[in-house]
Parts: sequence; C-alpha cells; structure tokens
Amino acid sequence: MYTNKKRKLAVLCAAVMTSVILGSCGGEKDDSSSKKADVSVPETVTLSTQKDEPYELTDLDTTGESDITPAIWTVKGENGTEVTLTGSMHALKKSDYPMPNEIRSAYEKADVLAVEADLTQSGSITFQSAMLAAMYYDDTDDKLSNHISDNGYKALEKYLDLYSLDISSYSNMRPWAVYTVVENLSLAKSDLSGDMGLDKYLLLKAHSDDKEIYEVEGLEFQFDLFAELSDDVYSMLFESRENRTVENDLSELEELHQAWASGDLDYIEKASNEEIETDDKYAAAIEEYQSKIYTNRNKVMTESVENFLKGDKNVLFVVGAAHYAGDEGIISLLEKDGYTVERVEYNPD
Repeated sequence: MYTNKKRKLAVLCAAVMTSVILGSCGGEKDDSSSKKADVSVPETVTLSTQKDEPYELTDLDTTGESDITPAIWTVKGENGTEVTLTGSMHALKKSDYPMPNEIRSAYEKADVLAVEADLTQSGSITFQSAMLAAMYYDDTDDKLSNHISDNGYKALEKYLDLYSLDISSYSNMRPWAVYTVVENLSLAKSDLSGDMGLDKYLLLKAHSDDKEIYEVEGLEFQFDLFAELSDDVYSMLFESRENRTVENDLSELEELHQAWASGDLDYIEKASNEEIETDDKYAAAIEEYQSKIYTNRNKVMTESVENFLKGDKNVLFVVGAAHYAGDEGIISLLEKDGYTVERVEYNPD
C-alpha cells in the first residue's frame, strides 16, 4: 500500500491545495440521528469566497512572540545579484508570527517576490467559477466510482466517515476535486490556516507595498496539474487513507509544522522519500506522481532561480519547503550546476 507519509506533504508542495478550499462540499452527517443522514445534493456545492485578507498585516507583524527558524539560503550570481530561498508551509498558525528578522529583512531588500502562484487571486470569480465547472464529469451519468479502484473507493468512504462526511455527496465529482476536499479535512480541524501560510502573508505585503511579484507556476498551472493526474494516481492516494484516524492526521500535521518551523530539512526529506509499499499495478502511478508533483517542478523552479541570478534584481524566492529537499531538490540542483548555496544562520535576539 502507498505510504501515508507522502500524502501529508501537499501542504509543503502545492499552494493551490491549501488556498482553494472547497466550502460546503457535500453532506455532513447528522450524528444526532441516523449514521447515514441526509446530505446536500451536488448542485449545492460552492467554493470559498472568503476575503483574501482575514488578518491585518500590522497585527501579524507586531504581536506575538514567535521563535521559529525556518530554513533560509542565499545564492549569488556572478554580477552580485542575490536570491534568498526559503521554503513555505502553505498553512501556518497565528503564533508563527511575527516572522523572524531574517525573513523580514530578506523581503525588505528584495526587488522581486517569487512564489509558486499568487494566492491572493484564488478568490476571484473567474478562477472560482472555472474550478467549480471543472469539478464534475460532463456526462451526468458518470461517477467517481467508475474512475477509482474499488479499494480506493472503500478507503475514501471510510476516511470521509471519520470527518462525518458521506461519500454519496461526492459521487459525481472528479477524483482531483474530491482529493482537494480530503487534503483539507484535517487542516480544517487543526490550528493551521491557509490564510496565514508564509507565501500568502508575503503576497499580501507585496501587493500592499507595490513590490514586483513573479509567479513561477501560477494558479491555473497548479489547477491543471492536479486535474490531469491519472485515475490510477488518485486510486493510490485514496487507498493510502485506509486505517487512518483523525488523531493520526492531526499529529502528522503538527510534526510537519514543527519540522518546517525549526528548519528541519532532514525530516522533510525523509517524509518526501518515504518508501512506497504498493502493488506492482501502481508502479506507473507512483512514477507519474513523483515526476509531476516533485521532479519536473523542481527543475522548473531551479531554472527560475538561475534566470534570476543572471539578472540584476535581488529576489526572495518562496516555494513549498518540500521542493528544496533531497538529491532532486532545488538546493542540490543548484549545487550541481555550480552555484554555492549558503544556509542562513539565525541571530539570537
């Protein structure tokens, strides 16, 4: 069976997964009555249209006593251009703010903020409408159960039940849309919020400061990325939910947050490279997932960094922390190309 460890890294590798939250997505069970209570019909599914700035930036910048030390690196081009690299966790706690001086200083001296995607645009009517329209099969007779394995469907049903949700509410939705729901269930029960992810916070500041923003991928690319993964990939991902508990989910999220907050790249690398136990039938799906979600994107991100190093602007480069880890991560790829990447040491206050 595909390991559960890989699943929890979505919060470190794809901004769109924690920024585009499906709201009122299907039926919540009424535990006060029957176990299989009435659920809302698919037509009532809506998408979040919450305000992009739920917290005042000044409040996040000036309150709290955060002592986090997320990993930061610097790399310089031949002409003296400096790119500061840091890994984002796309959902954070309010207690993680204010950000440490090292991150705030990197932001202030940067001419450009580079991110996976401009998350402040995820609430636009255009994007939300396009996503909502693509959630369902064009053929109204088509169903989720036609596209994922029997074991995947059963595991998904059991997993949704943990969160008092009924699988029948998702029967006409495409696997990627259901996966988006599933990825956010434990997040919604935790004290982490996509509204306070590092990239979202910096993007709000950049828009307020009229700082140049560069999207390495963009929301549309990430949306297409997950929409175009094969049914076998989603069967594998749903099967990985078997034997999960809410407590497991919340514990692993907290471990991941602690690793990010302390700059523990070894933990992130271990989680990224956890051995996969699965039937041979999923060998191609594993390769597809690994290459599309990590390997290919890491190469493109590295190319973006190297292009900045050839330019004349200082850049703060912020992408999911999982993209920096391992032999195929951004740091290793830059070093293989001859760049010297230096880890920033935090200065105690």
